[in-house]
Amino acid sequence: MKDNIKKYSLDLGKTYPLIGNFIHYHIIQNKIKKADLARSLGINPTGLNDYYKRDTLQFAVLWKLSLVLKHNFIAQLGEYLPYRFETIREKALKEQLAEKEAIIEKLEIQLETLREFIKKQ
Repeated sequence: MKDNIKKYSLDLGKTYPLIGNFIHYHIIQNKIKKADLARSLGINPTGLNDYYKRDTLQFAVLWKLSLVLKHNFIAQLGEYLPYRFETIREKALKEQLAEKEAIIEKLEIQLETLREFIKKQ
């Protein structure tokens, strides 16, 4: 007889964070009315309560929650991964920062040159 337990549900909480806790914690911390949230999602409040008890959620549900609550649960969960990743925005900001640092370095050299020039006069 085949075991009906899904492989991903073994060792709960050890391999991934429990998404229901994230959602419930965010709602409590930001004092969001559960009835209003359920209405925005187009579900019953009891369905929202079921989300809190779940270890996993479908990506579409997580996406909708992120949009309605204006909170990036996906990025928050990504912080728990065992390796670092960069988003496209982070890469662009790093490039922009490097450009600005290069400009600052050039300006510091020019400033030092001007200071030496003023001292000589």
